[in-house]
Amino acid sequence: MKIITINAMWCPGCIVMHKVWNNIKKSYPNIEFISYDYDMDEEIVKTFNPGKILPITILLVDDIEKDRLNGEVSEEKIIDMIEKNK
Repeated sequence: MKIITINAMWCPGCIVMHKVWNNIKKSYPNIEFISYDYDMDEEIVKTFNPGKILPITILLVDDIEKDRLNGEVSEEKIIDMIEKNK
């Protein structure tokens, strides 16, 4: 399982989510976490059809997108997404 996050330096919601992601990463050490910057990694980000609402969280299982969350979300919502896709 992989989780890709798409963030931007200018995005307040992305900054708020930083603490949430630190907690999630500690709780799920077997998940590969990959982070892309909306502006600096523009070519890669385009491949995920990101839309305009940041941050974006994409959960991949066997490199296939299984779930996606847009915007600021609670830690519980992310945990629910992970648990239902295990």
